[in-house]
Amino acid sequence: MIFLIGMPGTGKTYWGKKLADAYDQEFIDMDAYIAKKEKAEIATLFEIEGEEGFRKMENVYLERIIATAPENTVIACGGGTPCFFKNMEMMLDAGEVIYLQSTTAHLVNNLKNDTTQRPLLKGKSNLDEYLDKLLTERKEDYELAQHILQTEDISLTTFEKIMPHV
Repeated sequence: MIFLIGMPGTGKTYWGKKLADAYDQEFIDMDAYIAKKEKAEIATLFEIEGEEGFRKMENVYLERIIATAPENTVIACGGGTPCFFKNMEMMLDAGEVIYLQSTTAHLVNNLKNDTTQRPLLKGKSNLDEYLDKLLTERKEDYELAQHILQTEDISLTTFEKIMPHV
């Protein structure tokens, strides 16, 4: 299993689909998976459950994905997935974790035209400042990944270099 982690807007879903398509692997976007199973959008789940309740739910679904998905699966995790409970430890035990690292400017550029409802970003007047703060909080968890790739400079070839068995 390959787990893609990183900040919102870093391209986890985009690169996850590209990797899965290029190497004939399964693809799971965790947020889409949870929304489908719960029959509700992530933003709605955040409103109903609060962040703590959502993170517990996310943990249960991560365990389920690890237990049931084929070995050759690429998983695009939610931005906060590796930062709660023992999620990062579970992912490291189950496969390869790749941190897609981006500058705040790159994230803001990617997010400005994004129509996805992202509950943690809703109503933030200074997106740059908020993303900087969030990245500072999550950085230590993200950097536990086996691989760190700068999103501004990656291609499928970049993934092949770090993971020749893909």
